[in-house]
Amino acid sequence: MKSATCLYESLTLELLAEFYYQIHINIEKEILSNAMYQEINLIEQVAIKKGIALDYLYNKGSLVVKAENPTE
Repeated sequence: MKSATCLYESLTLELLAEFYYQIHINIEKEILSNAMYQEINLIEQVAIKKGIALDYLYNKGSLVVKAENPTE
């Protein structure tokens, strides 16, 4: 069985950023529980390993989501 970090390692930057952003937003909106911070940590591990700054990842995710949903 593949680990979750392995799954995240295989994602494109855009998809990784979108997951990161969406999980954060959905925790803030209480759509997802705080237990999802485990996923945030896994994504952060992959980003750090790839040399991607976390604020860049969050901002990139925000831009991807806004581009996909321009009316929101």
